[in-house]
Amino acid sequence: MTRVRGNPQRWGLIAGLLAAVFFGLSAPLISVISREGSPLMIAALLYAGAAIALLMVRGVLGHQQEESPVQRRDFPPLLGLTILGGMVGPICLVQGLTLVSAGSASLLLNLEAVFTLLIAVLIGREHLSRKGLIATVLILTGAVLLTEGSLNGATVLGTVLIAGACLAWGIDNNLSQRLSLRDPLQIALLKAIGASVPMLILALAAGQTLPAWPALLALLSIGAVGYGLSIWLDLLALRHLGAARESVVFSTAPFVGLLFSVLVLREAFTGGMAMASALMVLGITVLLKEDHGHWHRHEPLRHAHRHRHDPAGGDPHHQHDHSGDELPADMPQGPCWHAHEHLHQPIAHEHAHVSDIHHRHGHRHGL
Repeated sequence: MTRVRGNPQRWGLIAGLLAAVFFGLSAPLISVISREGSPLMIAALLYAGAAIALLMVRGVLGHQQEESPVQRRDFPPLLGLTILGGMVGPICLVQGLTLVSAGSASLLLNLEAVFTLLIAVLIGREHLSRKGLIATVLILTGAVLLTEGSLNGATVLGTVLIAGACLAWGIDNNLSQRLSLRDPLQIALLKAIGASVPMLILALAAGQTLPAWPALLALLSIGAVGYGLSIWLDLLALRHLGAARESVVFSTAPFVGLLFSVLVLREAFTGGMAMASALMVLGITVLLKEDHGHWHRHEPLRHAHRHRHDPAGGDPHHQHDHSGDELPADMPQGPCWHAHEHLHQPIAHEHAHVSDIHHRHGHRHGL
């Protein structure tokens, strides 16, 4: 059992920003060595590096997190996010990076936020305000600007491939958000192993060879940070922010990649990229200014996940009784975190909230 440390949404924001920075740096770095092997082999090695990093993190943390483990009913969505996010997305990205510049590719990765948000709203019942709609249009317009071949080599085929990767990751993000109540480190590790092993076997069976040692170590290192640590941190952000708002935070990733491409890789910063950047930054700014709060009702809900227990009150969503085996004898006197199955009683109240797993409700016009 661990003591409460700060506001969960604040920690979710920090985790999301770190995940965005790590992933944002990965795209331009991959572009440098994207021709050192087939897209299948490169994707396999990226997730192999992710698995190694997550195993190391798990060895350090052990069972300190008191998380709810993955259950049998979680395997279908876990399989879906592993195939789409762990295989289809990386393969499309690596292939697309051979056809567009690193800077243009970084900006095109903003489409992941748009797809994540649209799927969250249209299928996942998350709320999208007028500001959210305006922001989505702005980001999409910026992406369209990058589809012209004159804009620093962003060919149509390359754009389609990277957009396909973003769509796969958008579905992955929404599936991950549904599983975010489970142990995020366990989910990230299962995804990394489940993606890397089959792809590596397929690549070797097809006669493909491992790249030279410098490229091999580079790919494993990029995967460790840009995929392994990034996926784990992003799952924490999805838990506390919901898929729609997480997509806003993660929209900073493409601009990290763009800055790296221009400042480190010395790529040209074209007028088209400047216009696309301005539109996408404006869209992200509009979304960040959204503040959603109103009177709403929670229906009864039973599930298991890590949550805050505060004997003196606190989170009104988790004020419930505990049986003897749910609270250990050495439980701290103050607030703490723990995980067990519990029932949410019906409650109606008003507060600022995001579309996390506890706030999936309908909205009247204007809310």
